[in-house]
Amino acid sequence: MAMIGGGIEILVLQEFRLAKADTDGAVARIVSTSVRGLEPPVPLLTSIEDRRNVAVIRALHADESSDPDGAQRTALDPFVSSWGVPTEYSPRISERSESPPSHYRLAVTESGINDLAPASVANPERHPDTSEHLGLLWIGQPVGTHAGLLVLLGHDDPSAAKPGAGWPLPLSSRLGVRIYEGG
Repeated sequence: MAMIGGGIEILVLQEFRLAKADTDGAVARIVSTSVRGLEPPVPLLTSIEDRRNVAVIRALHADESSDPDGAQRTALDPFVSSWGVPTEYSPRISERSESPPSHYRLAVTESGINDLAPASVANPERHPDTSEHLGLLWIGQPVGTHAGLLVLLGHDDPSAAKPGAGWPLPLSSRLGVRIYEGG
């Protein structure tokens, strides 16, 4: 399957904490219905460690605004106990397949050094150690700093519906990595 990418100028990550976990899907529905932009939407992503911590990520093209979506924020305000400051990432890799993935996983850290040249991706349609289809790959580094990384994977693996499947969970928080998933 051909990968479609290019044109993405910035990745914007908005992390926030809910007053209570989104067990009925109300917050996820607000996020999915208030989509704007050229890129297909990524659903609400929920922390694997604390279901009250959630994130929304958008990929923006040159002609799109990185300003927060005021209508979405107003709709979410009754559910949110605290908002994080949106973080902008410069894309190092931004690839997606023609069909949208059904599951997403996001890892975010403020550690690591980004002064090295980006690594090439030999075959972005396959995970390096599995034959699982990769429908989306966004990797970005924070704008304005030399440390940090964001990695978003979109795929169609039904086993990913199990929280934390295939991720090194016990070490994530001690290593300063926040991991989210959704679908």
